[in-house]
Amino acid sequence: MAQKYAPYGLWESPITADAIAQDSVSLGAIFVDPITKDIYYIEQRASEGGRCVLMSNQTQKEVFGKDFNARTRVHEYGGGAAIAYNGTVYSSNFKDFRVYAAKDGKIKPITSEDPNKIYRYADLCVHPVHTDLLVAILEDHTNDTPRTVRNSLCVIDSTTATVTSLVSTEDAHSEFYAAPRFSPSGDKLAWQFWKHPDMPWEGGQIYVADVHYNSDTHKLSLSNAKLVAGEANNISACYPLWASNDKLLFTSDESKFANLWEYTQTCTKPVLSSVVQQDFCMPSWILGNYPFAFLDENGTKAICVAWRGGRSVLYVVDIATGSYVEITDKSFDFVVINHVCRLSDYTFVFTGWQSNAPGAAMLCTLTGPSFVPNFQVLRSTASTSAAPFPEGIISLPTPLELKVAGDRIVYAVYYAPNNPAYAGSSIPGEKPPCVLGVHGGPTGLETQNLNWLKQYFTSRGYAWLDVNYSGSSCYGRAYVERLQGNWGITDVSDCIDAVQSPQVSSLVDTKRTAIRGGSAGGYTTLAAISLDSSAASKAKYFASATNSYGISNMELFADDTHKFELMYVIKLLGGTKEEIPKVWHDRSPVYFSANIKTPLLVLQGNDDAVVPAAQSWTIIEGVVKSKGRVEAHFFDGEQHGWRTSETIKKAIEFEREWYEKSMVRPAVAT
Repeated sequence: MAQKYAPYGLWESPITADAIAQDSVSLGAIFVDPITKDIYYIEQRASEGGRCVLMSNQTQKEVFGKDFNARTRVHEYGGGAAIAYNGTVYSSNFKDFRVYAAKDGKIKPITSEDPNKIYRYADLCVHPVHTDLLVAILEDHTNDTPRTVRNSLCVIDSTTATVTSLVSTEDAHSEFYAAPRFSPSGDKLAWQFWKHPDMPWEGGQIYVADVHYNSDTHKLSLSNAKLVAGEANNISACYPLWASNDKLLFTSDESKFANLWEYTQTCTKPVLSSVVQQDFCMPSWILGNYPFAFLDENGTKAICVAWRGGRSVLYVVDIATGSYVEITDKSFDFVVINHVCRLSDYTFVFTGWQSNAPGAAMLCTLTGPSFVPNFQVLRSTASTSAAPFPEGIISLPTPLELKVAGDRIVYAVYYAPNNPAYAGSSIPGEKPPCVLGVHGGPTGLETQNLNWLKQYFTSRGYAWLDVNYSGSSCYGRAYVERLQGNWGITDVSDCIDAVQSPQVSSLVDTKRTAIRGGSAGGYTTLAAISLDSSAASKAKYFASATNSYGISNMELFADDTHKFELMYVIKLLGGTKEEIPKVWHDRSPVYFSANIKTPLLVLQGNDDAVVPAAQSWTIIEGVVKSKGRVEAHFFDGEQHGWRTSETIKKAIEFEREWYEKSMVRPAVAT
């Protein structure tokens, strides 16, 4: 069939919002029962209101009932909802916040009824000897304000369905816990700890304690708790995992890159013989996302995920010698790898994403001295009902290192317009309009895996540019710390400079570039088009903008957000609102809505606890008052991000229509 020509941005595409939303499935955790070796995974189904479904790979059936939602709201972002041990699967249930145990088709709650949903549990770990005792994070919302929520470690007795405290202090309202892990004998427990104002990737600390069992009371207690790694505000240690009864591995960014480290009773030291200038983990926004696992029972070798150029790489690390070998086999084409978990010797599972195929739960076996991988798909997120899209329609990512003002490097990823039905534009010399994506966090990373939203736009003749601005993760601690004190300044200038850079401006129509983002990315979007400090607010630099649940008022955000991020903004802005009130004012888009000349689309969930709907209403009212152009859509039942098929579909269509109205069709008409 002969290729067609049409203006960029107006190509017809088979990638529809319906097709994206109807079977939308995202993979959460994958984990292994260490005794039975059965594999389980959690998938989030948009068609079921975003329900997280816990599946058995062996039976291909749900472990719990159709009403069960294997999800937790510990730290609001959750993760670490479920584990399995010796044929029993344990999981938190989002519906009632209780923990349940399932074995041989029988399901029972192991925590007491909680009609007011006061207690939240996550990151469970079974004692290897007294297997009816589980350690877990307990988040207590008895006094449900960000400054009074209390975090601790507890023990759940699955026989009596009772909960007792294990680690708790008077400062529980400002403390956090993650990753409790027993040694193989059960004689020691390791965990991660941090407290305000740190985030876990800023000052996470690893503790180890002796475990004692009281046979009279059937209870556990700890003694000799010892800090073994990490330092508040300066060094982050994460993801503790026992290699043996006397050796603990974890990640530490003491070298300014998060490399693998080990602790024994004699010393704490790096595993690798020299620093590898790559991060061996992502920031722990969610619980349980381990980046490494042991390949043998003795814990002498580990499979590790590191990040290079914004993509995952796999290393086999020899823990004794400190050497490592990269898995470079041609069959390895994953750009994102999460939830690495040991199955058996030199066999492990993970969730993986590619640039040209949907995500999948994967099994990998390494063979021979060169560790040749054999990959097997356990569960693909590919649609089972929608018609396949035409071959060649996927636009592949091109990673860019952009040199911007001050000879700084900013990382970006470019996707060109691509549709096999079109040879180009019908308008001579036309460059494509561009959608500039700003990721959330802000300590996050826009990855290079297949994203159908991006393909929805590139297949219609748009270019797409993701900017991993200063403050983004997986490029080392120094790159993250560029944003400290500069949020709303450096991220904004990086986005503007990225579009203006010769590598990008030669490819796209810079006068028809839309900026869009959600959460912290929504904030950067609003900051770019409003703040006096932004070059893009002086003139209508961006042709259009989409803000999804972004922050407009820093003071409101600090007052209203949840405990996990309560102090996050202080470091990002450079001080408290009492210390630097002018900065807090000058970085709040709501006070500069009169500057907004860029047509603005606002999308918001009405049940968002991270960035409440009031944040969006304040910016909308300001734009309306100054007679700016704004359109808004609020979604009932949605929280921080879209979970239901209906919302996913509507949000995609609203955004496309907005760009067509605000920057594509007007240009074509002239």
